[in-house]
Amino acid sequence: MHMNGQTASNPDRNRILKAVLLFFLAYMFGALFHDIIHEFGHAITIWVQGGTITGFYFHPFDSSYNFSSAVGNHMFLYAGGAFIGLPLTIIFMGIALRYRSPLMFPLITAGVYGFISTGVWMIKAVTTPGIATDYTYMIGLGFPAFVFPIIGVIYIAFGMLARIFFLPLVGIDYETRYGARFTVYLAGIIPWFIIHWVYNMVFHGYPELSFVNLVIPVIVYTALETLISLPLQRKVKLFKRIPVQQVKLRHFLIIGAGIVILYAVVILVNAFFSGTPQ
Repeated sequence: MHMNGQTASNPDRNRILKAVLLFFLAYMFGALFHDIIHEFGHAITIWVQGGTITGFYFHPFDSSYNFSSAVGNHMFLYAGGAFIGLPLTIIFMGIALRYRSPLMFPLITAGVYGFISTGVWMIKAVTTPGIATDYTYMIGLGFPAFVFPIIGVIYIAFGMLARIFFLPLVGIDYETRYGARFTVYLAGIIPWFIIHWVYNMVFHGYPELSFVNLVIPVIVYTALETLISLPLQRKVKLFKRIPVQQVKLRHFLIIGAGIVILYAVVILVNAFFSGTPQ
């Protein structure tokens, strides 16, 4: 009897472990891919104004930026990074809704990471104006500051709901209980932020206490998203639209290959097209 019960629990345990790994790999791909999207958003506003991009620099755990010639409308320039993500995320969601594969989850994560991080920076532009961000610069150019917390909350909420909607892509549906959900969220997301913090501590001298300032908000946010995910999947018909998917080895191999290719492209861009300010 004991062996039968143990055997019956193995499929569920394997499913959760696969979901954890898929979450982590999705962050490894999605966070960097979002930075690329963000910088290309700035680039589009530069090209539209007749400017020239002279280089890009991308980093998965550090700041990403671009170099360009001078342009006339800096408000448009600073806004481009944030708002280009909206139509692209909607496109990603449409593709994921069409194909309903675990392979789509890294794209969803790129959009979700973009919405949540952008929302946080928008709020910080008002609450911590000493931090240099696109949005503090926009406020300095005359953009009404009170708008950013409103947009920021909308962005964060949209990112949260989008990820919950696509949770079945990693094998989480309305039957997945809270214990498994917390395991997937915390074990799948926190390691990426730990790597991010370790890198900045080693190369930028971040103090040890900054780890608490980084991780606690992430834990609080993931706990909140986890708490609302179960009732939404159980009670709201919209969140049952995608059937639960089976995550297989080939999904990890393809996503892993995508990560290698993405990071290789970034290394080449940084090496040969990093540019200089003009």
